[in-house]
Amino acid sequence: MANPTLVVSDPPHGEVDLDAAARLLDLDGFATRLKASFGAPEVMFSSDAQSAAGFASFLRGTGFDVAVLSGETLTDPPWPDPVSTLVFDTSSLQATTRGESFRVSYDAEVVGVHCQPPDYRSMRPTEELERAIVSAHGPTIAEAIQRTSIIDLYYRDDGSLRRVTIVPDRLRLQPANLVKELGRRFKRLALDARLVGVRPRAPFSVGGGFDGSERRRYSFGTLMLREVLESIAPELRAIPQYEFGSRLAYALSPLGAEAARS
Repeated sequence: MANPTLVVSDPPHGEVDLDAAARLLDLDGFATRLKASFGAPEVMFSSDAQSAAGFASFLRGTGFDVAVLSGETLTDPPWPDPVSTLVFDTSSLQATTRGESFRVSYDAEVVGVHCQPPDYRSMRPTEELERAIVSAHGPTIAEAIQRTSIIDLYYRDDGSLRRVTIVPDRLRLQPANLVKELGRRFKRLALDARLVGVRPRAPFSVGGGFDGSERRRYSFGTLMLREVLESIAPELRAIPQYEFGSRLAYALSPLGAEAARS
């Protein structure tokens, strides 16, 4: 289905009626409990707009907090290009990549997304990351930064969506200190840290995935999700989980909602 409409969980949820949710999701009680307790957004259903709206209404009735999104919104963000310099001046954040410079006013509306694996340890940047950045190929870069701490900043400049991707290890910065400084400087920063502590899975591959994946419907790493993402845009079919999570966080934010209305 081209440009499907997605029902996306938006935790934390209320008190979930697990039996009712299990019947609706066609899952067993254990898998339903896992979905109710999972702290990051994920796709729960994909269909046409009318069917998605109806499913979302029923799922809300079981206690899940969900949003309905156009799949096309996931294609809005540029691919990551980690910055090589980062400077906080008196009125704005200045950053540069190999071919671009950014100046983000502290008054700007900014959506931040912080991703970090549970076993994160600060380390020197790897040759793999530097090679990926030199390639200037977004999906390759997204894969190379998948298992470290990442902070994405989304904002609009003259109506265009911009993305500043910060890999603290590459800049010899501590993620916690950087997050604190961003919060202190930016007056309208909405930081989504729901992917901090989530261990990233590999995308679906033939002969890979995880046991019972189809029973978990559109969880990351399933064939069902890959098929949906591929129908939205071919380059999304093998998207890494943190890149997918960052795009979902943007789509759920006021910036994403504004784009969907325009």
